[in-house]
Amino acid sequence: MNRIAFILKLLSFCLLSNLASSQNLDSEIDKLYQVNDNEPGFSIAVMKGNDIIFEKQYGIANLEYNVPISSETVFDIASIGKQFTAAAILLFEEQGKLSIKDPAYKYIENLPRYKKGNPTIENLLTQTSGIKEVDPYLDVLDIRWHDYLSQSQVINIITNIKELKFKPGEYYHYTNANYILLANIIENVSGKSFTDFIQEQIFLPLGMTNTVKENTTSSIIKNRAIGYTEDEGQYYKTHMHSLIYNGDGQVLTTPRDMFKWHQGIQNSTVGTSELWNKMHTKAKLNDGKTIDFGLGVEFETHNGYNGVGFDGMSRGGFVSKYLYFPELDLAFFTTQNSFNWDFRERFFKLIDLFIKPITSSKDKNILEPVKSTAISKNELQKYEGTYLFYNNEDYSIQEIKLKGDSLIYQDTDGEKIGELLPLGNHNFAFIGGSFNSRIKFFIEQDGKQFTFDDRDGDMPRLFKELITHEYSANELEQFVGTYYNKEFQIGKELRLENETLFYYYRNGAWKAEVSTLSKDLLEIPPCPMEFLRDNENEIIGFKMMGVLFEKI
Repeated sequence: MNRIAFILKLLSFCLLSNLASSQNLDSEIDKLYQVNDNEPGFSIAVMKGNDIIFEKQYGIANLEYNVPISSETVFDIASIGKQFTAAAILLFEEQGKLSIKDPAYKYIENLPRYKKGNPTIENLLTQTSGIKEVDPYLDVLDIRWHDYLSQSQVINIITNIKELKFKPGEYYHYTNANYILLANIIENVSGKSFTDFIQEQIFLPLGMTNTVKENTTSSIIKNRAIGYTEDEGQYYKTHMHSLIYNGDGQVLTTPRDMFKWHQGIQNSTVGTSELWNKMHTKAKLNDGKTIDFGLGVEFETHNGYNGVGFDGMSRGGFVSKYLYFPELDLAFFTTQNSFNWDFRERFFKLIDLFIKPITSSKDKNILEPVKSTAISKNELQKYEGTYLFYNNEDYSIQEIKLKGDSLIYQDTDGEKIGELLPLGNHNFAFIGGSFNSRIKFFIEQDGKQFTFDDRDGDMPRLFKELITHEYSANELEQFVGTYYNKEFQIGKELRLENETLFYYYRNGAWKAEVSTLSKDLLEIPPCPMEFLRDNENEIIGFKMMGVLFEKI
């Protein structure tokens, strides 16, 4: 160890020692995590070296029975479970049973041979495969999140989506689908169920006796916390017992067991140091650009220190976060049984109690100043408009308005999201969270569009100018009919009732009102419907999330 590194480590150790002995530390953490009576809560642990240096629980595990959270309470840690999936794949590679450079189709039955290229196992691990997310397709296929969802059902959806989002390795795009596919590889290579393999090869060797992978809807899991969501001061049970597919989550554990996992990595209790180093190395795209994702882990920087870990968020009412700072040999894990979006802010406030910023170090998240270019109001007016982005997973409508001397990026309710700082040649910096984001306009004779690039390795989003269109009741008649998709064997029906077009799903059990975005582009929750016409201008079907429904 060189002299500078030694001094930094010594200073960090002294800082941590002083804070840990402070009488105010407990009260400061209590301020962050204290909850009211009969509310969901938290279980947290701070780990240093071979010890848990702080551990505490707050709140209620089960509101119906008023069961308090204890050190034995197990929480659904959602996507943090992806680490175990990645570790299992790397164990196979160490044993010579596969190579992560192998094409994924070699181990997954019915995985398409994609036109844009065949993803490797490594592409799945690093979220660079181009395989589209499965979650948004559930609504299109009339599946609700509280419905029973098995591995075979979800795999069937993934393998029937025939197109990639991009060429493998070209971009980073986080999806659960990649890790669900990895679970199938684990089963096919091991000859065992995913649950049994993870239990035998990872949880038991590490002594994680309170950790389980949920495997059936009827499982009895001791000390299980129930998940909740708060709305206007009231808590509602949103726990999901029916999601039992594999690979992307559905693992329940405790902070003490997460410490055993953490120790297992540091000590190479399972696998070798080479395996863990490989897992914790940043991946690269085809163009050589490094991304903040490894093999089942994410990278973050805070207070000048580099960290590695993962976030876990479940719509069933759970949020967890694990982050390890190797330079300080210090790790943090928090888990909670209520869903909210401010968990990261609270988590990093916890870290700030233990780690002070290195003022001389340059945090990569500190944004570089941007030098703007002067553009006249007349020039800026050319970019005004309402723009629509939609693909096979998501869509949004944003407005760009000239207010004063500035272009404002806002939602359709007029709420400001950011400001566009001109850089010249139709390029702008987006000021509203990240100067690293860039917007580039393309003004053509047939319309305007722009790309929004977060410059984080993900594929830029393409927004096209939205030209609104109104249909009369008579014109809406052309959309009425029954539509069918062959791959998923599912039908949809559109009916006109009292001059309003309705979309029926669940075999007519429910309906949703259809609204118009533009010509031949209609909208129902959760996405647009793009209608297709033949040479005689007759409607022959529509696409929703890229899934074709033909009119019958």
